[in-house]
Amino acid sequence: MNDVDKITEAMDRIHRKMRTKLSKELSRGEIGEITIPQFHILEYLHNKKESVMREIADYLFVTPPAVTGLVDKLVKIGLVRRGFSPSDRRIIIVSLTSKGENVISKIKSQADELLLSFLKKLSAQERRNFLKITEKMEKVL
Repeated sequence: MNDVDKITEAMDRIHRKMRTKLSKELSRGEIGEITIPQFHILEYLHNKKESVMREIADYLFVTPPAVTGLVDKLVKIGLVRRGFSPSDRRIIIVSLTSKGENVISKIKSQADELLLSFLKKLSAQERRNFLKITEKMEKVL
């Protein structure tokens, strides 16, 4: 097996394990289960404050209709609100509610703790190397 195959397999395993652990954390929330794509929408809105549906779809690498279904569920449980752009009523703007802000803050804290639990198993030098490599990978993609 060559290096590319080894890296691909290792990254895939890491990704699946992290998603599984995060899914378990998300399903233990007081508002019921939040899916990973919904978590990503909440996290995106937390950072952007508000967004149009097309931007959210682009961020998730999915179609706008797929985002509509995810956002509908988040609206239904009171985590996000939808409104129209004052300049163009065809444009739908999505933002977090105060309940959504509280939930994403709690979930982000849990996700950060999860990542920290993995990083603690690395030496300081290994963490610096890992950060350098992942930042470089992001830049070249």
